[in-house]
Amino acid sequence: MVNLKNVAKEAGVSTATVSRFINNKGYISDSLKKRIRLAIKKLNYYPNKVARNLSKGSTRIIGIIIPDITNPFFPEIVKGVSDLLFQKNYYVHLCSSENDPKKEETFLRDLKSMWIDGIIIIPSDSENRSFDVFNKSTCPIVIIDREIIGLELDMVIADNKNSAYTATDYLIENGHKKILFLGGLAFTLTAQKRFQGWEKAMKENNLPTDGLYLWGKFTIESGYKMMLEAFNNLSSIDAVFASNDLIALGAIKAIREKNLNIPKDISIIGFDDINISKFLTPPLTVIHQQIYQMGRKASEILLDRIKKKGKEYVIKKIIVPGELIIRESVSRRE
Repeated sequence: MVNLKNVAKEAGVSTATVSRFINNKGYISDSLKKRIRLAIKKLNYYPNKVARNLSKGSTRIIGIIIPDITNPFFPEIVKGVSDLLFQKNYYVHLCSSENDPKKEETFLRDLKSMWIDGIIIIPSDSENRSFDVFNKSTCPIVIIDREIIGLELDMVIADNKNSAYTATDYLIENGHKKILFLGGLAFTLTAQKRFQGWEKAMKENNLPTDGLYLWGKFTIESGYKMMLEAFNNLSSIDAVFASNDLIALGAIKAIREKNLNIPKDISIIGFDDINISKFLTPPLTVIHQQIYQMGRKASEILLDRIKKKGKEYVIKKIIVPGELIIRESVSRRE
């Protein structure tokens, strides 16, 4: 491997001179600069940026841990995170925990051992988990999307309850009374808050809720299974509030298998607004989450945390509002 000494020998200068050239520090004559450039080009030398940054007390690397790289919601967050970090001359090390808390803990420990400057994480869904690896961390950590009670860390999360209320209220305004709620894992705060928003809108309008909610996972497969279960147990359904777009996709498949039309027979509304939602037939009415912006905001908070390391700092909890995007999957009932 070509190193600084090889470049110095080829250029006929000291390693200190090459180091000053690479770091753009101190005076170097034009003739020496030219010799060093030619030596670097000839030897195809690339400076070790990690080593250079470590000498300054920073690697300029940020770790990102997401629970599922195949879910289109999470890469959009990563894009928001990495776009801002790239502008600030930081690099990203991406890990996917596959919703496994043990793998997540391994990544957290490994990232800290790499002397990274900070971590942004969307935690895995786990009912029984240890907070030790979070609470004992000397590395700044920001959580996105999945709020966890008991963690005193910076967070950027969606306004799940109010957004779910808005979605359900829109269905009610359009004349729907028997509105099915399809939720994610019941023990997660995300699923609970969205359920609470649905329940609040239903009860305020004196509409029934008993037997009209099911718990599953935030996946297409789960949405499909929950919808089939609803068809087996309910005599009629006016509309469906799917607590994320993947659940909605599964529910749509089950509805079509019953030869029912969306929205003529059953209206459906999703939550997230992943890119594919607008291209479905019919295009899906959704609660739009500011996914990209959540990633950027988390990056801003983390960089501020890194900058103020060792100084007094107030933990931030940013709640990002959702927006109802009306498309064609909800009909008007008289």
